[in-house]
Amino acid sequence: MAEIRMLDMKTWPRAEHYLRFTEEAPCAVNLTDEIDVTDLRLACRASGSSFYLAVLWLVSAAVNAHEEFRLTAVDSPDVPRPMPGVWDVVHPAHNVFHEDTETYTSTFTLFSPDPDEFAARAEEDIARAKRLKTASVPAPPNVFDASCVPWRHFTAAGASSDGVSLAPLVVWGGFRETGGRILMPLSVTVSHAAADGFHLARFLNETEAAGKVLAKRKGGGVL
Repeated sequence: MAEIRMLDMKTWPRAEHYLRFTEEAPCAVNLTDEIDVTDLRLACRASGSSFYLAVLWLVSAAVNAHEEFRLTAVDSPDVPRPMPGVWDVVHPAHNVFHEDTETYTSTFTLFSPDPDEFAARAEEDIARAKRLKTASVPAPPNVFDASCVPWRHFTAAGASSDGVSLAPLVVWGGFRETGGRILMPLSVTVSHAAADGFHLARFLNETEAAGKVLAKRKGGGVL
């Protein structure tokens, strides 16, 4: 069962930023860039494993690696405003597309630090969602949104609404090949109360670097 660790607003370095961007100027920050997935793409192809599930695990691992992407607001009658806490783990909520109806079912997969265990869980969740064809399956509160748009390579992505979520939205898209390398757009959007450009850039950098490590684990090589 997931647990929440409450943050001490007197000692938390981001306390003033959190209050500013939740009360004075609520907004989200977004960063989109291409990451090099050449090694991972080749390794998945050679091993017959799912590239989609590999990327889903990579972004889930990068999200779980830093508390700014695991924040949540906890409401209590004892305090005048929702206070920030940190989930010990968060799980990706991802979409399963139905080609016949051009709709999707939102499901989720319990995160595991082991990519093979995670992939096995995700395969079961995707198969179940394909059978259900409902808009969504019930999910726990400690999830973040992860979405793939494979039909198009893009230079920006995100979502807007009246509320600004502390949970990140991660989106990746179709490849493009240039100079013998395979590049994939990756986007992350989150409340400015949780993160700044530094944190978003680190997320992209770490996801790209981890992809090369995962490729070696799968036995892949470089072009």
